[in-house]
Amino acid sequence: MNGTNHGNAKHLGVFFLCVCMIACISCDAQAPSPFGDLQIFPIHKRAIEPSGAEIAVTHLKIWGYQTAGGNAVLETQIRDMAFPITIKGLRAGAWNISISGLFENNSASVVTKQAQQNVSIQSGKTSTAVFDLAYMTEGLGTCTVTLTWPSQATSIDQAACTLNQGGTEKYTFSESGPFTTSTDLYTQDISGTSIIEVGTYDLDVDLSNLSGTHIPFPMLDTVRIFSQKHSTGTVPLDFDVATITSMISTGSFVAGTTPTISIGAFPTDVPVYYTTDGSEPTILSTRYAGPITLTQSTTIKAVAAADGYGDSRIATGVYTASNFAITKPPNIEAIDIVTNDFITYAAVLTGETGLETNHYSWYVNGIQQPGENQYYIVLNSLESGKRYRIMVKIQKGDQSLNTFSTTEYFVIP
Repeated sequence: MNGTNHGNAKHLGVFFLCVCMIACISCDAQAPSPFGDLQIFPIHKRAIEPSGAEIAVTHLKIWGYQTAGGNAVLETQIRDMAFPITIKGLRAGAWNISISGLFENNSASVVTKQAQQNVSIQSGKTSTAVFDLAYMTEGLGTCTVTLTWPSQATSIDQAACTLNQGGTEKYTFSESGPFTTSTDLYTQDISGTSIIEVGTYDLDVDLSNLSGTHIPFPMLDTVRIFSQKHSTGTVPLDFDVATITSMISTGSFVAGTTPTISIGAFPTDVPVYYTTDGSEPTILSTRYAGPITLTQSTTIKAVAAADGYGDSRIATGVYTASNFAITKPPNIEAIDIVTNDFITYAAVLTGETGLETNHYSWYVNGIQQPGENQYYIVLNSLESGKRYRIMVKIQKGDQSLNTFSTTEYFVIP
């Protein structure tokens, strides 16, 4: 029974018909009554389909006739499925019973195909028959599938839904991106633009990333199409999104040297693809296999991408080979002086960036200070209320011409 129900997805459900015999003792002899009862029970299934009010089977139309053992007839009757359905007083013998599903208490509101079953009514025994009640198979309809996926998946470029029957693709409809969102879940309507034949279909979903990778979801759900009706449903998609975990975003290096740039990603087995001309990377770009050697000013763009994952956000690194005749100064925000104990002060350089090894020289009122070559210096025994001029010179790399300076004035409290 269950195998029949699941093996034929287009069917509304399985209806159990129990035929129960009621014994009657006459005054003259103890003999079974030639009558029995018929009970009907439905099983419903989940699917993408029109709203319940449009297709819900709320009533059954039931009729039949005796095929052997008599010529009794079961006149057409409509029964409410909100209550157990029992057909009283069927005469013993062979019967042909027919049922149809209705969406309201009206014999014309038929939404399922007529189902027939030969039922044997036996005196004093309970007979059982199984009805497989299927929806109507004639006509055309449409559908909309709503997909939701994690908000961090911002690389989805296309979402496609395919409807299959018996392993054969029947219909495909898609929506192009790229899609972006700032909410916890992104919702995208994939609307059917063509008419679909009435029937039951297996739903496959395929998400395409900007990189060219795919995230497939086979056999997600069942889609049921009804004549002149619109089927709708929401399908949540859950998948992991790759991440670029490490990559220097900007810096400069001495012309003629060959620094290297390393790229890390998570999960570690997801490939990284990159470009060096500023174009967007895809799976057709160079695959990262180790540190990238720079020989000139270069812009690197990298993405972690693999089938089954959402693409990482594209990481961009801009690396400039210094031309010392027209070089730009480093990014120096300020020198900050921090009062420690009104005797010792620390002057700290903030905001300076670059790939080179830096050499720092500190000056107080024009006098170079001894000490370590650091981005800060500790100054002792400064006088309260006195104004000091503190300057730092920064030599980039090992070229003496590539030297920059910045100066701040401080009054010691």
